[in-house]
Amino acid sequence: MCYNKKMKRKRICLVTISPESEYTSRIMKGVFSQCKRYGYDVVVVSALVSVCNYYKNYLQGELNIYNIINFDLFDGFIITPIPMTEDQNMILYDKLLALFSSCTKPVIALDKKFGDFPVIYTDDKTPFNKITEHLIKKHGCRDFDILSGPDDSPLTNMRLNGILEVLNSFNIPTDENRIFRGDYWYLGGEQLADRYISGELDLPDAVICLSDHMALGLINKLEKNNIKVPDDVIVTGFGAVREAAINTPPLTSYVPYQAKTGAEGVNYLRTIIDPAASIVPYVEKEDLNLKIGASCGCDEDFSYTRAFFPGDSAGIKYNYNDSSVWDNINMTMLQESYMAEILTGSETPEVCLGKIYESKYLLKPYKRFYICLNDDWLNTDADFSEGYSNRMLLAISAHNGSKLHGWSHHVFIGEGRERYFNRKSMLPALEEEPKETFKEPQVYYFAPLHFGKISLGYVVLQNDLSLPGHVGQVFRNYIRNINNALEMSRTKYRSIYLSEHDAMTGLRNRRGLENSIEAKISEAEEGAKIFAIVADMDNLKKRNDNYGHSEGDNGISLVANAIRSITDDNEICVRGGGDEFFILGVGDYTEQQLSEKVARFRGYLETANEALSIPVEASIGYSLMPLDKKEGFQVVLDKADARMYEDKRSKKSQRVKT
Repeated sequence: MCYNKKMKRKRICLVTISPESEYTSRIMKGVFSQCKRYGYDVVVVSALVSVCNYYKNYLQGELNIYNIINFDLFDGFIITPIPMTEDQNMILYDKLLALFSSCTKPVIALDKKFGDFPVIYTDDKTPFNKITEHLIKKHGCRDFDILSGPDDSPLTNMRLNGILEVLNSFNIPTDENRIFRGDYWYLGGEQLADRYISGELDLPDAVICLSDHMALGLINKLEKNNIKVPDDVIVTGFGAVREAAINTPPLTSYVPYQAKTGAEGVNYLRTIIDPAASIVPYVEKEDLNLKIGASCGCDEDFSYTRAFFPGDSAGIKYNYNDSSVWDNINMTMLQESYMAEILTGSETPEVCLGKIYESKYLLKPYKRFYICLNDDWLNTDADFSEGYSNRMLLAISAHNGSKLHGWSHHVFIGEGRERYFNRKSMLPALEEEPKETFKEPQVYYFAPLHFGKISLGYVVLQNDLSLPGHVGQVFRNYIRNINNALEMSRTKYRSIYLSEHDAMTGLRNRRGLENSIEAKISEAEEGAKIFAIVADMDNLKKRNDNYGHSEGDNGISLVANAIRSITDDNEICVRGGGDEFFILGVGDYTEQQLSEKVARFRGYLETANEALSIPVEASIGYSLMPLDKKEGFQVVLDKADARMYEDKRSKKSQRVKT
């Protein structure tokens, strides 16, 4: 289908988890294929770890990514409850169910019930037909045990019926007592193994497991207790996950038709969001789905088991003199890049983000890369354990153009360069980029940035759907490096901040002034001027003696707010110590501007005092001079200080006269 630029491109949101897992990656394959065919954009919102992750603080930080979903930005949603409920863990399932209770857009769930939303199930009956036929015809099995699921869900019944249908066709009786409840996870297989090991159950010819993980739990527990697979008993699984292929012995399994399920999810949404459009069936190559390991007694199919070893193991050597070697980044290359050391060694947040930008080559083949941070991400006192700030900082926006031009970028951090956006837009590119910029449908991967349970922001990868890339082990560990580096930057920044700022008022202290003003003076243009404003609270000792030090602190805070209110972004506001404050600035200033600042300062105090029973007063003075880079700032500061004392003496004299 050709995309018409005059039409608004539809956008589908795939809400999933563990994108590098076999189930999720197969679903994405089908979703991407159909969306590309129909001209739809896809946004994938996904935590990068399993819902069973044992580090609960880390898991909480991962799961916060789902808080960014804005229903208004999408035409429809696809949900994958299966990987969200591994080992009967319902934390994410319940979180999303509550979130989607207010969704008015069409939603389709895949392979498992999700609230009252419609469900599309993968055809798991045919695979179990073929697995059972293989065991009967190839290996002559007649005595079967079945390790089933934990409940009578449609998916469990479909798989079970696929087995029973073939057994009936071969007139092999089924003993209901030999169909055992499992959990679709390792424990279910281990518990069944214990019953064989103890002698409670006799070994059958074969155990057909309804999932790979149960089969692996069974095999490995039996092997540890000297019951050999397949010599003593045949075991098969379902799912063809990585662990099944690399196990000893490799597990005979089956690749489900899950890509087709993902495609059918898109087709369902299309009937609602594009009702007049045609539906194109998704065709899966069924002949490639039976995967022969050694657990059934067949010779191992090395094309199956070796497919999970694409040369990404640590320790493999590469010819780094060949630039093309970097076109296929793997874990070894990620480690050899020394990304972690380079990032954590950054002295400032700005440098850290610049180093992250420089490491973007590790993300090939992605065409765009964004880092979005909480607007107050550097504040270690801020609590972002439940999600993200309403205002987000677009810290990095990088574009991978042609090979000729390479990457272009913007690092939006530093004085005067920050670019913020409302979190509801999720990413400025989703709203601001004209559709004509991307001639074909796009995929956007949203993944969390966090340290433990504290959310820092999120990262987005974008690419053409014709080259969607793979969000796998490299990307997950790349993000972990960024997480650690950002947290290190926050900690360093906080230490420097505390050493350069006054704890009570948050204004710079003398050290902070000196570190900041030197740069402004050295960068100033010829003919620039330098000014200083000095303010000092009146009668602080008397206030402390008569009303207590807490009231004195309140007065200091009020004067600090008054001096802050007249400080522009490019100027330096300082608490010099005790009750003294000053502002310094370098640029094209006039006497009138400074006089207006002084008037505004006095007006701030007058307005504030109207609501106070104990008024606060302060004296103020300023000085403006041509900048002498050799002379620095002390002379202008001393002159402003002298004028402030003139103001103080003048007010004291007026009080004496009255």
